[in-house]
Amino acid sequence: MVKKQYENARIGESTIVEENVTVGLKYHPECGKAVIGENGILRAGTIIYGDVKIGNYFQSGHHTVIRARVEMGDFCTVTNGAVIEGMVKMGDAVRLMSHVYVASRTVFGNRVICGPNVVFLNEKRPGRAEDITKGAFVEDDVMIGGGCLILPGVRIGERSFIAAGAVVTKDVPPRSLVMGFPARIMPLPEELDVPCRPEMAFQKADLWHPEGPSPFDAVWVDGYGDPPVPKALD
Repeated sequence: MVKKQYENARIGESTIVEENVTVGLKYHPECGKAVIGENGILRAGTIIYGDVKIGNYFQSGHHTVIRARVEMGDFCTVTNGAVIEGMVKMGDAVRLMSHVYVASRTVFGNRVICGPNVVFLNEKRPGRAEDITKGAFVEDDVMIGGGCLILPGVRIGERSFIAAGAVVTKDVPPRSLVMGFPARIMPLPEELDVPCRPEMAFQKADLWHPEGPSPFDAVWVDGYGDPPVPKALD
């Protein structure tokens, strides 16, 4: 299959681009290029924004969506229907199976596998507080089974195994096995007993809107290392 030329992207040698693929979507006037490494495959329906930097041997599934300011190492895979919301860091050999959802400001180390329908959240009190959103920090060699829910800001230690369907609500020490669903019902605390914030409920533009603020002014998370794609890519 012949690689196409894309105005706002640099695509490495021997990377296959199927029909109906968007690479380097210009989401904002300050948008830079998408940079895709060598020997990958972008399958039909894939959408990759500008200001995304992906290494060699990348594989997307059908209808994968990767928004801006995402950095990936080599040998990463994001499969069918998975969504990465932007401002995410991934090391080498990270594999996200079908319909995984990754919220902004999430970090993955190396050799991380997420089964289908895993959800990473990044806001503890959505619509109730002005907290800076903060996703999980997943260390090296972590396995996360299908259908897990990873709450905001948790750190999952290296080589841990998260069993299918688990709800991870707090930090996980390295080399841990996590199982179960700890949900309980209790009275609503006072700090959450408030209306939704108007600026969230009536938001006119999200982070990637062409008439919104510069996406490079968005705040990263202290302690998560350097921010992904800190400036527009040439």
